[in-house]
This record gives sequence, C-alpha cells and structure tokens, in this order.
Amino acid sequence: MDLELKDKVILVMGASRGLGRAVAEVVGAEGARVIGTSRQPGLDLVLDTGDLGSCQAAVEALKGEQLDGIFINTGGPRPGDFRDLSDEDWQEAFVKLLQGPLHVVRGLLPRVKADGALLFNTSSSIQTPIAHLLLSNVFRAGIYALVKTLVDELSPRQIRVNAIVPGRIETERVRELDQNSARIQNESVDVVVQRMTGRIPLGRYGRAEEFGRLAAFLLSPTASYINGTAVWVDGGQNRSL
Repeated sequence: MDLELKDKVILVMGASRGLGRAVAEVVGAEGARVIGTSRQPGLDLVLDTGDLGSCQAAVEALKGEQLDGIFINTGGPRPGDFRDLSDEDWQEAFVKLLQGPLHVVRGLLPRVKADGALLFNTSSSIQTPIAHLLLSNVFRAGIYALVKTLVDELSPRQIRVNAIVPGRIETERVRELDQNSARIQNESVDVVVQRMTGRIPLGRYGRAEEFGRLAAFLLSPTASYINGTAVWVDGGQNRSL
C-alpha cells in the first residue's frame, strides 16, 4: 500500500536508535524527507527534551520548515518505586517526558500543515501501571491526556493527533528494563524474558520495524480518519475492552 508519504516532511524525535530510528527508516523508505533529532550530534538536529534550552534551539532551527508530521518520542525515565525517587528524579522526568515535548510541539504547531499529524510515542502504562516504573506511569498518562485534549483544538485545522503504544519491543531500553527486573527479583534475565514472553499471545517480543511500520501509517495521509486515539502494537498483550 502506498502511504502517500513521498516528498512529505516528517520530524522524527529520538531517531538515532530504538523505536525512533525504526520510524525514521520506514518513513524515509516511503519517500518522505526525514528530519531526525538526537540528544547528541550526528543527525539533522540536536534535541534533548530534558533540556528546555535545547528544545527552544531546535524550534528556532526549524523556523524555515513546513512539516507534514511529527513523531514525538522521548527516552524513558529511570526505573524506581515511590520510596526510591527523589524530588530531582521527579523534576527531571517531568521535563524530559512532558514539559520538553510540550515546548517543542507548541513551538512547531504553526509550522504543521493542514492534513498533518502528530504522533506521540507512549507506553502501556497509560492504561495499566507497570511495576517499578512509577515515573513512566505518571507522565506517559499525562501525554495521553494531552492527546485527548488536543483533538478539539487541532481538528479544526485538520491536524490529527494520536498516540502509539508499544508493547514489549526488542530495543536497548527494553533490555535495560529486563535487566533491572532481574536484579530486583534476583533471577536471571532469561527467566524475566521467558515470563514476559508468556504474557504475549504471539509468544515473542516485537521487532522495531513492526512498530515503525505502524507509526509510519499513522503519520501518513492514508490514516486520515484516525484521530484522538491510542493504537497498540503489542502482539495482543493488552486485552482490555
């Protein structure tokens, strides 16, 4: 299927690795011009959502662009339970996961074309809290609330806004989470992976390119009537009605 992305301009945040890289690769293969950001130099633009100065500099650098879509993607916060997290941890996660992305989106909205799309990368924690990931549970849910709220404001401009929800996808971040779970529960990583895989009806972790293909579709004109919702790519793990 032609996603009608040829010559579209798509900003992909966090495009140097993991899910962001997968999205950039698929969107680029569909003929779009990808503007990829990373916290470190090496891609088109440096953008660290944990640094509001970096967010503003990126917005300024994109002054001359007209965008057809933005994939809003941040790294995950540090794991931890309520008793483990300091005020500094909460503030850092707030800026990285919520305030920084808000700053970027607000600054770039005037440059998003009609019939464009915003796609926020979230987490299954928007529906069910994940053990030992309190910061993600709180702030990812805030992003989904933002998605639902922006629908009324952006739809009159024919700008769609959605969330994409990855399940257990094979990335460096998920490997780190599995290692953290193994440490907390005093068991091997293999045991953790086996247990997590047992909760997935398809019986395996997802591949980054599988996530990338769905994200590319949601950013594309072919998804022109999908608006204000969360779309899951998790192998069937979420079975809530």
